[in-house]
Amino acid sequence: MKKILLILAASAGAVLGGCKTSGKPEAARVKFKEFPIGVYSAVVCDSDMKAIRDAGFNMVHTYSSSDKDYDTLLESARRNGLKVMFNLDRKLVTGLDGVEKMRVTVRKYKEHPALGFWYLYDEPAGKITPDVLRPFYKMLKEETPDIPVALVNCWDETWDRYSDVLDIQMVDLYPVRDQKFPEAPIQQFTTLVKEAVALGKPVMAVPQLMSWKSFSHQLKGYQAELFRYPNVAELRYMMFGSMTYGVCGFFGYSYHHAMRTGGDSGWWSRDCGKVFMEVRDFAAAVKEPSEPVIFRRAGDSNQRAAYWPGKDGGFLVLVNAWPLENPRPGCWLEGYFDKDYELIPWGNTRKVTASIINNRIKIDGKAQPWEVFIWKMKEKERK
Repeated sequence: MKKILLILAASAGAVLGGCKTSGKPEAARVKFKEFPIGVYSAVVCDSDMKAIRDAGFNMVHTYSSSDKDYDTLLESARRNGLKVMFNLDRKLVTGLDGVEKMRVTVRKYKEHPALGFWYLYDEPAGKITPDVLRPFYKMLKEETPDIPVALVNCWDETWDRYSDVLDIQMVDLYPVRDQKFPEAPIQQFTTLVKEAVALGKPVMAVPQLMSWKSFSHQLKGYQAELFRYPNVAELRYMMFGSMTYGVCGFFGYSYHHAMRTGGDSGWWSRDCGKVFMEVRDFAAAVKEPSEPVIFRRAGDSNQRAAYWPGKDGGFLVLVNAWPLENPRPGCWLEGYFDKDYELIPWGNTRKVTASIINNRIKIDGKAQPWEVFIWKMKEKERK
């Protein structure tokens, strides 16, 4: 725990300045009919597609890249009311006549009703530079200017150099390994999200939906028998903590590993579904899920705070971004509100008495490690 706290303290810093209001430059906008909530490595049969949809997801992906597999995936997704992050064949990027071969695939599938967006490359690094990907991105924008192009980066030394060959910047990091709760350094995930948002393109976060039991051969120096899935508190922190930075969606990794190799297939519906259905319902309840009003001074006390106008009243989110109890949770809302509000617990939020009085969140009690509060705002009656 001491080591984790030192890392947190070193990265926290002082946060200066007022709230960051809604509204993004056009380069940082991407529009979907529904806020994208997807999952990697779907299993393409109706029972699994139903399990994915019933857990709150609306998009799927597989790593297959043959026409037969594309046909099967797209039709299964269409039949089950899902969209597809279309996995373009990465081998073409370094192959002979790769651009034109990929163009053939794009022309064949670009009108399919289940197509969501193109997935150009998975964690490019080394010889797969932005210059290598640029002609493929250019071709995709020529053929389908209105369909976004995404690629995912892990947090390596070149992750932030690809902004001109993508429309959606995806970022992945999987911090829950063998640590007991609340010691997993899950703030690393939201820090990466924060850094990605600062690059100026729409960001789609890739949260951990697996146990490292699925990849134990890759990790040395850990207690493999203690590898585990993220729990509900950690998932809520990673999801709603990321939403306070204004992400344009989520794409969790991965359905196959959650269900087939992690050692607890019940986690999918029990814990994962509980959180992702909450995210789905929240995104549907607010007007612009990717455009919160961000209260930056919350960071002074290792918190995140953001406000979303809702379709039926506003929503306020407060996050304890720290692996310890906060004895005095709440923060100043930087003069944004001109009224006082009662805060009504929403979704999976723990029921505590809370309010906004004179632009400050007041909470009766402590915040638990990594705890997320989501409140529906109700204007207080004037006395």
